[in-house]
Amino acid sequence: MKTSIFILIPLIGISFASNAAIKVSDNFSVGGFGSTSIAKSDNSTPLFVHREINDSTCYDCDTTFGLQADLSMTDDFNASLQIVKRPQDNWSDPEIEWAYLGYQYKDYSFKAGRQRVPLFLVSEYYYVGQAYTWARPPQEVYDSLMGFTFYDGLSAAWQSDVSDETAVTASLYYAFDHEYKTELGNDELIFDTYRIAGASIELSGFNYRVHLGYAHVKFTQLPAATPTAEILNVYTLGGEYSHDQWQFMAEVQSDQIQTNWYVSSAYNYDMFTPYLVYAESHHRRQSQSLTAGLRYDITYSVSLNAEWQGVYMDSSSYDKF
Repeated sequence: MKTSIFILIPLIGISFASNAAIKVSDNFSVGGFGSTSIAKSDNSTPLFVHREINDSTCYDCDTTFGLQADLSMTDDFNASLQIVKRPQDNWSDPEIEWAYLGYQYKDYSFKAGRQRVPLFLVSEYYYVGQAYTWARPPQEVYDSLMGFTFYDGLSAAWQSDVSDETAVTASLYYAFDHEYKTELGNDELIFDTYRIAGASIELSGFNYRVHLGYAHVKFTQLPAATPTAEILNVYTLGGEYSHDQWQFMAEVQSDQIQTNWYVSSAYNYDMFTPYLVYAESHHRRQSQSLTAGLRYDITYSVSLNAEWQGVYMDSSSYDKF
């Protein structure tokens, strides 16, 4: 027996790009971005991490607003700060999504502070809805880390041109201990991480990009009767390719307890971009989803999305989840 869960998310989505930065001085700029939606599903239980979308019409389940400030202190030293009201945050309690000092030496760059976890294709601009075609990144993959997007620590990256049209970027990062909280319905889960260490490699060209990521996480999940430290090794592989008006994307995420993936295609015609996404989750949540959407670009920096998503799982998986 199949339990089918249909989700209409969002009825209307509005995104504002972050590329409208205000140049305060030659070495200091401030920019902003935001998105919101009207969303509703036919299921009383929210299925997405940090988005309380259920069978009641929601006007703020996707609401995101961010401000970013960038300062170039010298040709080699820079600093960046990004504060975001995420979908799970109250307006009075936004989150610092990144705040770091950076140093550039030839092909090498070094950062210290809060940074974005570089596991996925859109990790760097996860909250900037205008930067991708969909209303939100496919949840099967982007919810796989329970919605965690940043870490506090150190990173080093090397970037070089392989040819006139191809560049490669390799990075290493290490995160110090941090406590992450996730709300799932009426439950709150706490993940007390002792360390996160990882690496990523990205190959990019004129019309394609391939991203490979890895993270080693030592953590304790709370609440628990007998808290025990666990090790999680996360592997990701993603790619995107553009040809004429077509854009194709696919990503897979895998660890000891789950494997999740999606494939996406989009076709741009003037100001309209229809798109389809098929995704699957395995192990932690057995489900499949199909998303059909239409994006309309009002201007270069403002767009509307109308999106329908069907999520399907059998009744035993639904009860377990």
